[in-house]
Amino acid sequence: MNASDVRNGVRNMIPYLFLPVAYPDHLMRPAVRILMYHRVARLPAYDQLTVTPERFEEQIAALKSRWRVVSLADAVKELEGGAPRVPTAVVTFDDGYRDNLENALPILRRHDVPATIFVTARFSDGSRRHPRYPDEPGRLHLDWSEIAALAAEPGISIGSHTLTHPFLTRLDDKAAEEEVAGSRREITEHVGRDVEFFCYPSGDLTARERTLVAAAGYRAAVSVCPGGNRDATERYALRRTEVTDRDGARELLFKLMGAYDPVHRLLHRRREWNFARARRSPPATATGISP
Repeated sequence: MNASDVRNGVRNMIPYLFLPVAYPDHLMRPAVRILMYHRVARLPAYDQLTVTPERFEEQIAALKSRWRVVSLADAVKELEGGAPRVPTAVVTFDDGYRDNLENALPILRRHDVPATIFVTARFSDGSRRHPRYPDEPGRLHLDWSEIAALAAEPGISIGSHTLTHPFLTRLDDKAAEEEVAGSRREITEHVGRDVEFFCYPSGDLTARERTLVAAAGYRAAVSVCPGGNRDATERYALRRTEVTDRDGARELLFKLMGAYDPVHRLLHRRREWNFARARRSPPATATGISP
């Protein structure tokens, strides 16, 4: 047995260890689970931010058959009024990849599942691309015409993921404000409708970033902090649950019930510690990289 087999075995055991606690809590205290996707594509090797179209189809079919699925706007409206009545799911995508249109949209249409796509303005105008995929041939991101077409699709909304995808907390006040407010203005101009929701690049945020998002006029914002959202959840730091290609229908349902949350919270604390350590270093201008 190699190291990969051991890791997979441990991962498969995790939900069974925590489900006896997570499942009753899931039933007694319904939550909104915001699912975090990035890409839907076939890549040569496993990538944490990418699910294949076949896996995405399996996940969305399971989600729609077993869960109440609503738009991000409807979920936020419900949270503003109090705790959700039943367990609820929302689908979101980060970075604005072209495969969201080519591969994800037909599956979302087929299952009548709404989604929000958070786009980065400089990725969309072609002046930058996500540094995670430097050698991938062809155009990686949605262009403005494709984003406008997606915004016109029933059930699809467009959110902001900043202008350049930086680590926001490492920018000075003026630069951070421009990334947050400037991206909302620019995306609104291109899609022809209001941009209500914001997504923090790499989940890097402090109280300052939440204040900037609120001041820019966004209705709510999503983070990468794991867990469900209930009435007490901070509107400008909504929690999300990452979905990967290793999640079949069963694993996805375990995630929706919170069985992976304890481990994900530990990993998130390590991420926050790394962000805090980086903030103590000299200011950075490099583009942020999604977790």
